[in-house]
Amino acid sequence: WRGVGHVRRPRRQRAGTIGVVPSFLPPNRPPDGLGVRWLACWLLLTLLGWYGVTLTPLARQLAGETGPPLTGEPPSAFILFGLNAGLALIVALAWSRAEGDRGWTARATPWIMRAARLSLAYVLFTYGWQKVFLLQMARPDHSDLLTRFGQMNHMGLLWRTVGASPLFQFVGGALEVLPAFLLLHRRTALAGALLAVPVLSFVLLLNLSFNVFVKLGAANLLLLAVAILWPHLPNLWRALRNEPTRPLPAPPGLPGPRPLRTLARVVVLGYVTCAPLLTTLDFVQKWSPRPVPHDLAGVYRVTADSRPAPDIANDCRWRTLALDAHRTSLAPLYRLERLNCPDVPATGAGRYDVSGQTLTLTPVHGFPQRLRWARQDAQLTLTGQENGVPFTVTLEPAPARDTR
Repeated sequence: WRGVGHVRRPRRQRAGTIGVVPSFLPPNRPPDGLGVRWLACWLLLTLLGWYGVTLTPLARQLAGETGPPLTGEPPSAFILFGLNAGLALIVALAWSRAEGDRGWTARATPWIMRAARLSLAYVLFTYGWQKVFLLQMARPDHSDLLTRFGQMNHMGLLWRTVGASPLFQFVGGALEVLPAFLLLHRRTALAGALLAVPVLSFVLLLNLSFNVFVKLGAANLLLLAVAILWPHLPNLWRALRNEPTRPLPAPPGLPGPRPLRTLARVVVLGYVTCAPLLTTLDFVQKWSPRPVPHDLAGVYRVTADSRPAPDIANDCRWRTLALDAHRTSLAPLYRLERLNCPDVPATGAGRYDVSGQTLTLTPVHGFPQRLRWARQDAQLTLTGQENGVPFTVTLEPAPARDTR
């Protein structure tokens, strides 16, 4: 018992508890919840970008780009990435200033994290299903066998390498689809984020190493995965130190009657899961390689040419011809190798079509060349004109060692 006049001294709080700034943090630290606000603004800008509302004109002006938009990732794309990050930070700071003690961020955080999980799951489903069905990187065909190493850019080399191994591509797609499924539910989101971070880090490494033009897209996805994993990092650190973890507060459920909540979950999760799958199945019908309806496909080497042999330094006659055995909704590809022609590239490529006894070669840059073909056993004979000069070439299938 203490006297009436006794004044009780307040307990001393530990550094790091609520209301006391830890000693290792600066007094002007960023406001609490700034990261969540920035993530919400970043997701909003990304969503607006899907519908064409972007700062691209400003980024192109800052980059000095004129004319039609460039393909791939021009300098304006990296400037746009920085503009979006800066604008999201400015809006997040303004949000912090206007919020005060109203608790907007606390109420919005569960919805922001749901949006982040579902957005990441949707994109992972989109790319993962394409790899599972072996569509993103097609298996190399006959025309790829005549593509010289020095003629391939880094992205073409990566695409042909992965396409040559269906197992590698399938496993890569499965490792994207699995975390997408785990991200659909809050209880398994941690496992999904733990799997998505290394997978997307490897994807970003490949894009940077082989100059694939979706480096910024992969960086965005990795950022989302890290943001989903961020609230769990303290507990993961405690688990690594063999310390008891602390439960995270459960987010509030959806408002409204239970049937409506169930219907909303089914609609949203069904769209995130099925929309990419249906798009991939439609892609399978349009772009899945199908065998060509003739038996001319193969790799041939020229054994006879009716044109006289010119100077060896200016010999533009054919040496090898490759006709792809598969086609998509577009015509199949061909690749033509010449002996030693200084005026045109050593190899030419394009699409070909077979109609009756006519073989039409349409190069990427140039006019179609129509040839009459005839076959006797394995020998193929082509007759036509090239640069106004009639010619006849005899071709035979190249040895297997030349086409492996």
